[in-house]
Amino acid sequence: MEKDFCEKCENYGWVEKHHVLPKCEFGDDGELVKLCPNCHTDYHQKLGRKNLKNKSMVFHFEKFYRWLAGLSIILIIFVMIFNFI
Repeated sequence: MEKDFCEKCENYGWVEKHHVLPKCEFGDDGELVKLCPNCHTDYHQKLGRKNLKNKSMVFHFEKFYRWLAGLSIILIIFVMIFNFI
């Protein structure tokens, strides 16, 4: 833990690093976000529910889709480079 701003509630204090993509499925790959203990716990409790009623959960899905879009661009560039060789 370190002191920084929580990326969800924007409060300053102790933050934990949270894997946007589940570590158990994707390993250490992927983006990390800094969340205060309350937001981190809240995120994990709401993630398991069928209906996500907390609109702030959009924050996490946007991070995931930005990561996914970045990965797609890298793959396209990789394919373009090796098609020219």
